[in-house]
Amino acid sequence: MLQNIIDFCNYWWFRYLMVTELYMVEKWERVTIHVIFAVLFCLFWYFNYSVLLSFTGNILGITPISTIIDQQGSKIA
Repeated sequence: MLQNIIDFCNYWWFRYLMVTELYMVEKWERVTIHVIFAVLFCLFWYFNYSVLLSFTGNILGITPISTIIDQQGSKIA
């Protein structure tokens, strides 16, 4: 079972390297590119979470759950 999972991950890692053509670059270049991808992913996630989520909530009139929880907490105290 574990070997099947490892083989599956290795297969998709190999496909990823082939499609992105990262198999041709040196190890330090590959690590640098992966770090850049990770940083960009985190920045996009944060932007979507902080800006777009609140913007679409305001447009659609949806109250964020954190606001509801804060209001209920202040009523109890």
